[in-house]
Amino acid sequence: MTRRPTGRPRTALLAATLLGAAALVLSGCSAGAVTQTDTTISSVVGTEGSVGQVLLRNVTLDPGPNPVVPAGSSVVLRGAIINQALQDDQLLSVTTPYSGPARAEGFTTILGNSTTSMVGAEPGPVGPPSPTNPTATMRITLPQVAQVLHEGPTYPITFTFARAGTITLPVFVNTTIPVPAS
Repeated sequence: MTRRPTGRPRTALLAATLLGAAALVLSGCSAGAVTQTDTTISSVVGTEGSVGQVLLRNVTLDPGPNPVVPAGSSVVLRGAIINQALQDDQLLSVTTPYSGPARAEGFTTILGNSTTSMVGAEPGPVGPPSPTNPTATMRITLPQVAQVLHEGPTYPITFTFARAGTITLPVFVNTTIPVPAS
């Protein structure tokens, strides 16, 4: 009795060869220098992180109109602190090895289920929420910068909250001047 080949080994070999060729062709699709994402700009302005129920968003060092922060000068933080808990929290301290002890002006209580804005170098008063300004604001100044800070590298900034705990973020100098709302 003679067996006839069923053709399965040939079919499997042919299918594997076609799949391998397709993988090679498709893998070359993204090999060019111009891609669809080469001009995509992130919507995130700064560093983000969370500790407990507190979220930190878009945190940057704001040198104001200066392109760098000279040694011995001060720099302020910009960003938002969001408390997702129902209880209030308190910002106890902000530290970095690149400056002296931080000074906080304004409203350092982070109300439950609300946002507090770190206003950076923007002029104007800081304080608790009001009927005309529903978001609490604060200004955190890092004095006596130990070295020149410039755009590019990140600098560790540690935030300590009474309830949520402590978080260290890699924060960078953002020299982009924000566009005022029209």
